[in-house]
Amino acid sequence: MENHPYFPFGLHPPHMYDGLAGSIRPYSATNPDLLVKSAKASQSLLIDVQKVMNTLATSKPFANGLMTAAQSSKKSLVTEMIRKIGIKNEPDIMYNPDGIRFDFHPKAGEVNCHIIISLKWRDI
Repeated sequence: MENHPYFPFGLHPPHMYDGLAGSIRPYSATNPDLLVKSAKASQSLLIDVQKVMNTLATSKPFANGLMTAAQSSKKSLVTEMIRKIGIKNEPDIMYNPDGIRFDFHPKAGEVNCHIIISLKWRDI
């Protein structure tokens, strides 16, 4: 194998190895309180997600009405339809010609978790 002028054997750029040993820092002490609180809050959100997904999956008339309202830019009707499912945490709803997105977050002002569901209703 011949030596290539741009890649000589035995040379390694010194910047690749400088400072690696000094960059390892210890982690701070763990406190799972917020993680546990977030997990508990997400359980309530998951129940609401399940209700919305079950309604969409089992009721074609509901799904059709939701799509029609969204494509007609009737945001208040879309929100009302989702609210009438019986959920406790109202999601932020965004939609475009390709699908709909639900962003579920707790009612209380604490933003320690949220669940995003994106559904397509048109193949591109």
